[in-house]
Amino acid sequence: MQIRTRLTIQFTLLVSVIVLLAFTAIYYFRKYNLEEQFYYRLRQKALSTVELLVNQNEVNSETLKLIDQSNRDLLYKENVILYTYRNDIYHLSNDTINFNLDRNILNQIRLNKELKIEKGEYKIYGLYYTNEGERMVSVAGAVDVADQISMRALLRILVYAYISSILLVAVVGWFFAGRALVPISTVINEVQRIYPQNLSKRVNTQNEKDEIGRLTFTFNALLDRVEQAFRLQNMFISNVSHELKNPLTKIISQLEVTLLRERSSEEYRNTIASVLADSRDLSQLSNTLLELAKVSDQNQPFLTAPVRMDEIVWDARDLLRTTHETYTIKVEFPADIEDETILTLNGNAYLLKVAVINLMENGCKFSVDHIVNVAVQPSESELKLIFNNRSNIAEEEIGLIFQPFYRSQKSVRTSGYGIGLSLVDRIIKLHNGTIEVHSQNGNVQFVVSLPQEKSNFQ
Repeated sequence: MQIRTRLTIQFTLLVSVIVLLAFTAIYYFRKYNLEEQFYYRLRQKALSTVELLVNQNEVNSETLKLIDQSNRDLLYKENVILYTYRNDIYHLSNDTINFNLDRNILNQIRLNKELKIEKGEYKIYGLYYTNEGERMVSVAGAVDVADQISMRALLRILVYAYISSILLVAVVGWFFAGRALVPISTVINEVQRIYPQNLSKRVNTQNEKDEIGRLTFTFNALLDRVEQAFRLQNMFISNVSHELKNPLTKIISQLEVTLLRERSSEEYRNTIASVLADSRDLSQLSNTLLELAKVSDQNQPFLTAPVRMDEIVWDARDLLRTTHETYTIKVEFPADIEDETILTLNGNAYLLKVAVINLMENGCKFSVDHIVNVAVQPSESELKLIFNNRSNIAEEEIGLIFQPFYRSQKSVRTSGYGIGLSLVDRIIKLHNGTIEVHSQNGNVQFVVSLPQEKSNFQ
């Protein structure tokens, strides 16, 4: 069901209930008012009749009947009856009508002084009159035909008005619901014109303070992220293609040159060794890309366990020194550690070791003396790893070094693929940590902060 139809139905139902309650109240209040007016007229007839007969000596029952016959205010099937204290009929205005009131009803009238009675089609009003020793029960009754006709006419009018109002409300609701949804239709049309080829296009925001404005603002923010993702994907594909092309081209060139003529065993061994080195570079690149893809997948579950960071640092140093004998890694721990549990945090040992190795290797590789100083600073809330080396990073490049395959102009002559720091950044974020870079006075510092709380693993 469309929103416009749903809004129209909801609005129509709401208004129909309100109108129904209002019309019902009008009907019953009008009915109550007419009944009160009718009983008031009966009371006046009962009171005036008993006062005339009791207080006026020259007026008797026959005279009062003649007066009633000439009265134009007669009600349908009207009758006024006066009863003595012995329940005998003292006066009867209409001999053809008898209400058949028994002794109990007359006693209730004497007890309550005044009483409203409905008996069959008749509405009856009885009152107890006393004056100078006279004790009379005066009862006036009639059929309320005029008010019944009036109420039936009012009911027809209310029914017709209710049906007409509901139809009118439905039409008006459909119209205004359509007008209210015009901005949404505009947004839909603009979104449908956005394709991967024109991701820079944005939805126009007419009013940022209303719900539609906030929706378009949110959608534009989503488009920003999608555009950035597409841009990073294209850059990633381009960089991967370039990084794969270089060693493959080198391997093919060496093999083609070697096949041009017969060569000595020493030359063949040299060619095979060079091709093997290039193949290992390709293998390392593939493994690094797989690790980067793994840590980039938010739905990929990782096993976590308590990890001793001092052991991670020592193992990383030993592994790096076995492959790079010229690198020097100096590790420093606080001398006053009493509780070794502050060196333990919840995480993935393999990924943390990969991050530490990359930071150590990066520090040694770009340092002028191939030395990196690693300081471990634990506390109750977090554990910091600080990597210092003698090098320099331009201020404008600090925000770019964590992007995949980014390499500065100074590092183009250094072996590598520009993936290591991007991998480190995602591993640290996966552990709910942060990484900061500071470069000044020929010294570069990487500060990794890892919280002691639970990591962001599934």
